[in-house]
Amino acid sequence: MGQPAAHTSSLARHHLIGLGFWQAWQMAAFCSSAIIDDTPHSGISLKTLAIACTTLGYLVVMAASEKSALRPKRPFDLMGSSFSMAFGTLVLMFAPYLSDPSLEVVALVFSLTSISFGNASLLMMWGELWGTLATGRVGRHLYLSYAFAFLLFFGVFALPHPFAGLLVCTFPLLSATILHSCESEPKRMQGLSPHTINRVSSIKAIAFMLVLSMVWGISQNIVPHVAANASSGNFMGMTMFVAGIAIGAFALNLTLSAPPSETTALYRPVIPAIAAGLMALIALPPSFAFIGNGLIAMGIYCLDMFLMLASTDLAFRCKIPTTRIFGTAVFVSRSGTLLGSVVGAAMMPNMTWDSSFVTLAALCLGALAIAGTLLFTQTDLQQCYETPRASLDDEKPTLSQRCDTIAKSAGLTSREAEVLGLLVRGRTVQDVCDELVIAQGTAKHHVSNIYRKLGVSDRRSLYDVVEQA
Repeated sequence: MGQPAAHTSSLARHHLIGLGFWQAWQMAAFCSSAIIDDTPHSGISLKTLAIACTTLGYLVVMAASEKSALRPKRPFDLMGSSFSMAFGTLVLMFAPYLSDPSLEVVALVFSLTSISFGNASLLMMWGELWGTLATGRVGRHLYLSYAFAFLLFFGVFALPHPFAGLLVCTFPLLSATILHSCESEPKRMQGLSPHTINRVSSIKAIAFMLVLSMVWGISQNIVPHVAANASSGNFMGMTMFVAGIAIGAFALNLTLSAPPSETTALYRPVIPAIAAGLMALIALPPSFAFIGNGLIAMGIYCLDMFLMLASTDLAFRCKIPTTRIFGTAVFVSRSGTLLGSVVGAAMMPNMTWDSSFVTLAALCLGALAIAGTLLFTQTDLQQCYETPRASLDDEKPTLSQRCDTIAKSAGLTSREAEVLGLLVRGRTVQDVCDELVIAQGTAKHHVSNIYRKLGVSDRRSLYDVVEQA
């Protein structure tokens, strides 16, 4: 491609991985002791309480955004969210050191409220940005962001307390700063008519996310408990090491292979990774339980990336507020984790590494098989993107007329309109070069502009837009 495209790619590489700071905060908060002392308060684990509060935060922010949507380009929204999350993290970290129990309770309530608002609103604003960018770019930088988050997590993990926690307090501020700089990213244009989501597939997707998140919540309460005595060293540290290696390898593979559909690429490893983790827990001795736990974590992180990408993309295509679809997806996922955590915490005191644990792992594996075969499959994912076929009319516009309509509505140049006409007739980029007598770099630049202006990222989506015209 020409120089402008290369410049854009450079910006994307440096800016769009800023979500990694937000995700590193999540990892540090719930998978280490850098922020949260997990000593039960009145019989309730503080981490479980934090999960409950942040889950509620998504619901509150989603409801509030229906009246006044959060926007990453508004400095007040960004700074308010990031400072709320950062300051709440700082208070939460030092609340257990307060000598007055009543003062500690007040500090915990304040910190969890601040974190819940900041955490949810910052993620929603990232979603607002993703919806306006081509899915291919968002997908690539989602898994690169998660790989980057693991590097940040291990940096935090290596530091002593309280330095680790103080470093984590800066993550929301850095994420918000990077998000603000992403406003210069080129945006895609919406299609000529709104996309319609297949309602049955969307309901099945919600059930799918709920089941998988419950499996995650149960495993993260029970597996560390029953394996703690048999495992040497820090169990969660080794778990995250396995998950980090797996995510890094996955990100490298997708970066090199450049899959045609980033959404499908992120969906595919979810079930296999979690299933492999559960089978490893059953087959391996407890001293190697961190391997199975790490694979489960890898599958759940892929699920997170998948729902972030798919929900924001569908919100843009359907011309629906991003927080409505994206917020619902995140809320359902976190609700499943919360429910699984409560169930796991209730079972944990009586759970040991014996037949009862193997039975539980087998039940989770069965639930996983049902989720992957009956609830939501790759076919269901494709149906979410399928546009209902219009009824056939005697005066159905010709392909050329459709291309002309699209070119005028999307503001394509005359040369881009010519390239569009060739693409929808099945021509390759090399065919375009030959027929229009232009260089390959120029042809690719025209194709990139067409995709961006029409709000698509692959040839299949391009055909769908033309068919609706």
